Amino acid sequence: MKIRKDKDILSFIGVGLITILLGSAVLFFQTGSKTIMVLGGISILVGVMMCIIGLVASTKPKTELMQDERVTRINEKAGYYAGWIIMLSVIILFQANKIWSLGVELEDMYYTVLFVGMISWSILRWFYNKRSAI
Repeated sequence: MKIRKDKDILSFIGVGLITILLGSAVLFFQTGSKTIMVLGGISILVGVMMCIIGLVASTKPKTELMQDERVTRINEKAGYYAGWIIMLSVIILFQANKIWSLGVELEDMYYTVLFVGMISWSILRWFYNKRSAI
């Protein structure tokens, strides 16, 4: 397995390592605030993910990373229908909260809709990718 070492890959991995270092420094010098601890943990997680993504991308040829028209169209179509699913989930959450007085806060609705949007986009993208391969 050959790993590319061009400027783009090295800078992306470098930013990931800097993010890990900053998150570690935040956790090391924290003063007991729970918010600061969460921020440090999240930045370490993001840095590790950036390094992994950079290493995976460095093993592929540069031509394989560019999107063609088919992939662009699949992403657009999945995004369009995921947007409608998000709108429908917002309407359902608001109406269910109004009718049954569930006591759902706006912040809870935000996280639920965000989760529904990510999952629906991923499933629709997978579905359209499999459907167009046939």
